[in-house]
Amino acid sequence: MAEGKSNRQKNDAPLVKNQNRRKTWFLNGELVRIVHINRAAGVVTIKNLYNGTRQQVNIVEFKKKRKKAFTIADTARLLNYHKKSMPRLVRNGILPNPVGERLHGERKFGYLSYYSEEHIWEARDLLATHHIGRPRKDGLSTNNKIPSTQELRYQMGDGMLYYVKNEEGEFIPIFSETI
Repeated sequence: MAEGKSNRQKNDAPLVKNQNRRKTWFLNGELVRIVHINRAAGVVTIKNLYNGTRQQVNIVEFKKKRKKAFTIADTARLLNYHKKSMPRLVRNGILPNPVGERLHGERKFGYLSYYSEEHIWEARDLLATHHIGRPRKDGLSTNNKIPSTQELRYQMGDGMLYYVKNEEGEFIPIFSETI
């Protein structure tokens, strides 16, 4: 299998969502947490974790400009890496330092740190060009560990996945971009 995982593993793998951190987002490049939503007034009260202030934002504007925030463990799962190998990716310059929950994005033991969608997409593009294994004689790079753009989009919860039944009766996932 060119992607590195079998169809059964892809089907059984859960989506990496903004699980218990559904209230934490990136807004205009800064980490924010939802404090209160007033649907009648059309206002979201957020706490800007970077400078520690509370702000009120229009719900429509918030939904347009927000970006998902993924923890280090979620980011590792998205990129098919172990979470203990993430510091190596930061040291090599593939990933930037994650943004912490404390003031000015500081990281501290006991507090979560997050990556934005843009960071994950940039890291995926960089890691896809890295060769894994022995060097090839023709100089081409082989990397079957990193998910394709369609797989990553699906794992982040943005893409659609359709199933088609083959001749043996098995359901094979087909991404919406290929239809």
